[in-house]
Amino acid sequence: MDIIEEQYQKVIEAFPNTILVNDFISHLKIPLMNEVFLDIDYSKYPKKPKVKLTKTDGKVYRKVDREISSLMDWEKKNTISIVELITEILAFIEGMRSNTVRINKDLINGILALCREHHPREILGLLRVDKGVITEFILPPGAVTSHKSGVYFPRRMPSDPSLEGTVHSHPNGNPNPSPTDLKNIIMKGKFHIIVAYPYFDLNSVKCFDQKGKIINLQIID
Repeated sequence: MDIIEEQYQKVIEAFPNTILVNDFISHLKIPLMNEVFLDIDYSKYPKKPKVKLTKTDGKVYRKVDREISSLMDWEKKNTISIVELITEILAFIEGMRSNTVRINKDLINGILALCREHHPREILGLLRVDKGVITEFILPPGAVTSHKSGVYFPRRMPSDPSLEGTVHSHPNGNPNPSPTDLKNIIMKGKFHIIVAYPYFDLNSVKCFDQKGKIINLQIID
């Protein structure tokens, strides 16, 4: 069994509703919702697969290659399986449909603790997403914070597509973005988390999209 066959067998075991495209086991479609399919061509695996969302007529519904962390950071020598990739894509789609961002429980608890430790100064950080879940807090080089604001310089950061969001604290207890936040912080990522004083539990935490609209934050064990 070659690598393509091996990946195919794992896919159909995990996703029995998988459909072959033109009878090729390396080109598959998985039904999603409202006549939309996940179309994945991994004929050159372990090179990066071609992935898109398509309609029943084959027209492209949405390109996701620049929205999925594993695809943006694909490495031939240290790649993930097609099942893992599909699982990540489905998690992204579910989050998109439900307007939800998922975060590791230990990480959000760690961020709350960090906010308490640094109060009354703000904390400011970048958030790494792995397989659809926020898994890591990164302190930006040269970040400057005070009791009123926090600033970092994106140009000092290496290019890293997995850093999809940001987080900062509000020592004043207001969990909503200020006009300055909307201008200087939130627009720099796909999502932004604000943690407000007293930082004791998830009631202190809110998540927003690029336009400052609140979105759901799901805690993952």
